[in-house]
Amino acid sequence: MAARVVTMVVVVALALGCAHRLDRTLVSPRDAKTLDAKAPYLKAHLRSGYVYVLADWHADSGGGVIRGRGRLLDANRALVDSGEFRFPADSVALFETNVVRPSGANAAISVMAGVTATVAAICALSPKTCFGSCPTFYAPDSGGASLQAEAFSASIAPALEATDLDMLYRARPRGAAFELRLTNEALETHVIRFADVIAVPRPAGGRVFVTPDGEFRPATGLESPSRCDAAEGDCHAAVQGFDRVERYSAADSVDLAARETIDLEFAEVPEGEVGLVVASRQTLMTTYLIYQSLAYLGTQATTWLARLETGGPVARGFAGELGRVLGRIEVLVPDSMGEWRVAGSVGEIGPIAVDTKVVPLPATAAKPYRVRLRLTRGLWRLEYVAIAALGDAVEPVRLRPESVRHAGRADAAALRALREREQPLVTLPGDEYEIGYQLPADYGRYELFLEARGYYLEWLRREWLPEENAAAAVQLVLQPRDALRALAPAYKRQEAGMEHIFWNSRYARH
Repeated sequence: MAARVVTMVVVVALALGCAHRLDRTLVSPRDAKTLDAKAPYLKAHLRSGYVYVLADWHADSGGGVIRGRGRLLDANRALVDSGEFRFPADSVALFETNVVRPSGANAAISVMAGVTATVAAICALSPKTCFGSCPTFYAPDSGGASLQAEAFSASIAPALEATDLDMLYRARPRGAAFELRLTNEALETHVIRFADVIAVPRPAGGRVFVTPDGEFRPATGLESPSRCDAAEGDCHAAVQGFDRVERYSAADSVDLAARETIDLEFAEVPEGEVGLVVASRQTLMTTYLIYQSLAYLGTQATTWLARLETGGPVARGFAGELGRVLGRIEVLVPDSMGEWRVAGSVGEIGPIAVDTKVVPLPATAAKPYRVRLRLTRGLWRLEYVAIAALGDAVEPVRLRPESVRHAGRADAAALRALREREQPLVTLPGDEYEIGYQLPADYGRYELFLEARGYYLEWLRREWLPEENAAAAVQLVLQPRDALRALAPAYKRQEAGMEHIFWNSRYARH
């Protein structure tokens, strides 16, 4: 797919020359009657990831029906059908028109072509670790802005649509007017139902964390562990601060589901109810496995993903079995007999943004306070671990977007999509939106979270197709433990260089 994108961008650059620019306009299906009739081409993006590309098109007077001649492309942008088409506007997620206007923006197009060509070359070398992002959100921090959340990372099909809650740990608002930057940096289609900021009153000298059950708990007296013991030895330095220094391990060479343990001790323990704060993100193991699954499905990937929609809870249950075998980060504490018992678990799918949660722990007078983490080897990167005193759950304040800008201009359709939630906001590779919120006047006293809902569609890479293998795909779904052992050697051959390839193969850089 990347090579096709390169070709498309180069053709556009040659066609426009140095004296024109391409104005791209996005229109909600409810506003189809406002489509620019002078636009020579119309793209109708469907919720399935398919897209109509039409010439000689027109909408009826009410905007309810679209007619035109052109092509229907699948999520991989392969040709499905061509000829005359007629379809209702409300079957479309988003309309796009492109009009050539005078400009001197050829340099920007040339840069995009060069970036994309580089991405294509990198992804060809290691197509299972090519960049994939989900919707990514940047927030202002102490040094400017940083990537602080990736939304609904496990939702790779409409049937897997989900709501995701992320702590904006590093966010530092500079006023009551607060802005998030939403980006699509990969070869994906993102479908976003909403993206709300959740503001929670922060205790003096403390923070607020969310539990795996969705409760917002004030936390004070945070203490890092006095000891951290893992297979490699002392890991204390890697987990003592939220400082982008992470503890991680290599995957097992025989079984990608093999477990390991990390033992923590806390010399100082706050009084009352306590909780373990865990800040983590995944390595690229899950990304590799998702891409390998799509490679096995090959030309049938779109058909299989569509079956998740019609197969109901049973089909979705099978689809999640691989994740259950890999597991989350389990938090264990010793009981009165000294046996380790699970107190809870944390861990969100996704290798990009750090996810921060707190697991409430049973009270104990024993010192030092001991906690054990049990997790899959090579699957998790731990940035920060701490114990804290927990207060009672507090009620948050939900803030919906007040403004949306796209390409530097106000985008009323995108704002309506994110506020009213009747039609989703659909983004394509390279899209970027600035979403504005109005925080409480005493904004400095609030902890901020992002709650977003939606799903995304991976664009299949051409390099994956030679690996189409229905039997291997079925094994990943029905016998994931056997599949994880079978894939271990291939994964290990690439593991050491994955991070470099992943971060250098972004489709778009913001």
